[in-house]
This record gives sequence, structure tokens and C-alpha cells, in this order.
Amino acid sequence: MRVLISGFDEFGEHSVNPSRLLAEQVNACSSHDVEWFGADVRGVVLPVEFDFGFQRLLKEINFFRPDAVLSFGLAASRRTIDLERFAVNWRESSSMGSSVVAGELLPGEALALASTLPIESILDRAKGAGLPMGVSHSAGTYVCNDVFYRMQRYFLRSCVRSGFIHVPPIGTDCTLDQLVQFASLAIGVLVRGR
Repeated sequence: MRVLISGFDEFGEHSVNPSRLLAEQVNACSSHDVEWFGADVRGVVLPVEFDFGFQRLLKEINFFRPDAVLSFGLAASRRTIDLERFAVNWRESSSMGSSVVAGELLPGEALALASTLPIESILDRAKGAGLPMGVSHSAGTYVCNDVFYRMQRYFLRSCVRSGFIHVPPIGTDCTLDQLVQFASLAIGVLVRGR
């Protein structure tokens, strides 16, 4: 099984993006010490820009041909690792200085698309390991959701399992080691089917 893990660059006032650190950690030599359950795991860092984030992800998808994609992003106000249930076909105006205006991401497409990850199994396994976990019903209306929605639309009717996970800032609530542990546990569920 091939698993692609994506994270995002730093943005705005956030000088450290834990999702980037996770994606980079996956590609580091030290990740050979992590239990990936026999999966071939690769990380990619995406720009925090509407459209371009998904374009970078799609380039990596076409190169790596994953069986599953775990996409991660920072949600600075959260205190848990949150599995997202739905991506919505909407975006807000960008606060990053671009000309993006509010509206549908893909006009005429479904209002929302669901994660195809086994959310409950991953949640149970991660909670059992003592990780700070939660579930969210929407990835918001910013770039994380943009990537999530376009990814789910791209994989619609395919065998590829994909979904989005929001993570809190690195600190007292969550560490990089815990993010790596979570990724390992999630991949274990995907590989073993439970």
C-alpha cells in the first residue's frame, strides 16, 4: 500500500505549521524507525493558496499513485487532532492578499463530499493510544477545505481512500511525536482494515 501524507507551508502569523513538520518527518531518514505497517509512505508540503495547494497535491498524486491520502492542516484554535467528516463546495474571500472571492469552489458540483477514511476505526485506535482526538463535521471554507473538496472530487468513484485531518499548534496539547504516532495508527487501520 502507498500512502501520501500532505501538510501545508507556514502562513499568516503562524511561523510553525505542524502539518508541514509532519510531512517533512515522513520523508526524513528517522521515519524508518516508525511503524508504517509495510506501507510505502511519502510526504508532500503544499502552498497555502486556493487552487495551487491542490495542484501541487495532484502533481504528487500522479507521480506517487497512492492507495490512500491523509491530508493535514493547521487549525490554530483547536486543541485536538480532528478527523474531518465533510468538505464543502464553498470558499471565503482570501485574507492572504489574493483576489479570491467568496463563492462555490466548483460551480454545479455537490454541496459537500465526505471523507472516505474509516473515521470511527481511526478515532477508536487513536483514542485508545491516549492521543488528543476529536471529530469535526466541516473543514471550514479556507485553503484546507479547498484541497479537501478538490481531492474528494478527484477520487470520487475510485478505490483511493482519502480525507483531511486538522491539527492543533505544536505545544502542550499536541506534539510532533503525537502527530507521527497518529499517522502511523491511521495507516495501520488502513493497511489492516480495522
